[in-house]
Amino acid sequence: MRRAVLAAVAAACSALAACETTVTTADGTPPVPKPTAPAPAPEGAVPNAIAITFAPKPADTNGNLLPDSLQVTAYLFARPHPTPVFHDGEFHFAIYRSGEAGSADTPGATPLRAWTISRDGVRFARSMALAGPCHEFTLSLLANGGTDELPVESVDLVAWFVPEGGERVWMRGVRGVQFARPER
Repeated sequence: MRRAVLAAVAAACSALAACETTVTTADGTPPVPKPTAPAPAPEGAVPNAIAITFAPKPADTNGNLLPDSLQVTAYLFARPHPTPVFHDGEFHFAIYRSGEAGSADTPGATPLRAWTISRDGVRFARSMALAGPCHEFTLSLLANGGTDELPVESVDLVAWFVPEGGERVWMRGVRGVQFARPER
């Protein structure tokens, strides 16, 4: 009897081992693999790329119906690593008349406005976004006694970062920003 039970258990185990489970989605395709986080850049990696995003439109902070500040989020990358990094250094932003920003090799002559964010300001601006580490800034036309009376309604924004221990990193291209005036 004992042999019969062992034979039955062995047969059941063999049958179960031969079973295969297949999981599919409602349309018959295999499920999408679970995403995995990319490896972070190594400690001390120096940024060599910058990307920025900004709010859909500049805000009017002084109530005169003229836009005067732009919320900017900047990401630093140490390529080829795909995740953003924090790094000490200075951020620079400038706006030019459309078409006058120039390039990283030959920047435009005179910006309409320019902002420099010091090392301490960069550290203070550290934040976390869905994409990872970032820096958040508010670029105000009113800073340092400036005015929100721009001679144009559309500008080209350029940005660069000067990392400690590295060379200046330019944002690729320019970003157009509308500082539209209200209908009067």
